[in-house]
Amino acid sequence: MTYDEAVAYIHATPKLGTRLGVYRIVELLRLLGDPQKQLKFIHVAGTNGKGSTVMAAASVMQAHGYKTGIFISPFVEDFRERIQINGEMISKEVLTAQVEKVIPLINDMRSRNFDITQFEIDTAIALDYFAREKCDIVCFEVGLGGRYDATNAIDAPDVAAICSISFDHTELLGDTLAKIAGEKCGIIKKGSRVAVYPNEPKEALEVILQTCREQDIIANVGDLSQLEILSCDGEGSRIRYRGEEYDIGLLGKHQIYNMLTVLSICEELRKNGWPLEQEKIRRGLAKASFGGRMERVCKSPLCVIDGAHNPDGIDNLCANIDHFYEGRNLIVVMGMLADKSYEYGISQVAKRAAKMITVTPDT
Repeated sequence: MTYDEAVAYIHATPKLGTRLGVYRIVELLRLLGDPQKQLKFIHVAGTNGKGSTVMAAASVMQAHGYKTGIFISPFVEDFRERIQINGEMISKEVLTAQVEKVIPLINDMRSRNFDITQFEIDTAIALDYFAREKCDIVCFEVGLGGRYDATNAIDAPDVAAICSISFDHTELLGDTLAKIAGEKCGIIKKGSRVAVYPNEPKEALEVILQTCREQDIIANVGDLSQLEILSCDGEGSRIRYRGEEYDIGLLGKHQIYNMLTVLSICEELRKNGWPLEQEKIRRGLAKASFGGRMERVCKSPLCVIDGAHNPDGIDNLCANIDHFYEGRNLIVVMGMLADKSYEYGISQVAKRAAKMITVTPDT
C-alpha cells in the first residue's frame, strides 16, 4: 500500500456512523490492545479555540522536554498535520503502516456490523502511534461535541479543557448554548481536573460548573480581573496575568483568552504533580503557532489567512480586522462550506473589504 492509497482508504470511509456513541472506537482500540490506557491526556473540547489551545499547551509541554503527542482536526494542507509528536508530523511511511495495521481489524468489525467512521480510524491510528512512541502526554482535540466523540474513549484525562462555546453544528449538538455545553462537558470525568475558557456565555458556564459539581471537581476558570493587556497588534500580544508577564505569538484578542485557558491547564497540571516551571510556560506560549488562524503568510504585500466559519469565529475575525487593519484597502477572498454560517460571514466581512471575491471550496 502506498501513502496515497492509505489516505484514500481513510477518506473512502463514511464520515458518520448510523448510531451515536463511542462503542465502535472502544472496540477498535480493544483490538489494538487499548493503547490509550498507556497515555496521559490534556483533552480539549469547545466550539472555537480548541486547536489553538491544543497547540499552545503542546508548546508548553515541549518546552519542558516532554514528548508530546498532538491530535488536531481538520488539517489545512497535509493530512498528517492531524497526528504529530513534538510538532513533527507522522511520516508517510509510518502512517501507511498504521493504516495497513488497522485494515484487517476494521474488516473484522465490519463483519460484525460495526460501521466504523473516518474519524474513529484517525483517532485509533493516532493513539496507537502515540503509545508505541511512548509519549509522555497527548494534547487531544475533540472532533465534534464531546460526549459521543471518538476521542472520548479515553479514561479521565489529567486535564479536561472547555474552550469557547457558541453556536455551531446545532443539528447535532442542540439549538441552545446550554445543550451544546452539555455535549462538550461529556469529556469531564470523575478524577480529571478541569480548565475553562475565561469568557464563556453565562448559559454555557452554568452547565460546565454544574457538571463539575456532579463529578466533585473544582473548575479552574480563567480570571479576567487578573488580566492586563499590555499590547495587542499585528505582531502578537503581551499580557500581565496574575502578576506574570507573557508574550503571545498567536494573533488576536481572542487568542489572549485562549492562552488564559492554557494557563489554567498549566495550573491544574501542577496540582496533578507535573513540575511545570514559569519560565518554560512563558517560553511555550511565546513560541506557540497554528496555521490558518489569523496567520500572516506574507508581510509585503500583507496577506493573512483565517478559518472562521461560525458566527463567533466571524465576530473574532472582524474584530481583529478592525483592530489591526482598519483603513487599509483590503481585498478579501472568501469561500465557505454550505453548512456553515456563510450568509452571516459574507454580510460582516464584506463591510470591511474594498474588494470582495467569493469562491467555492473544492470539497
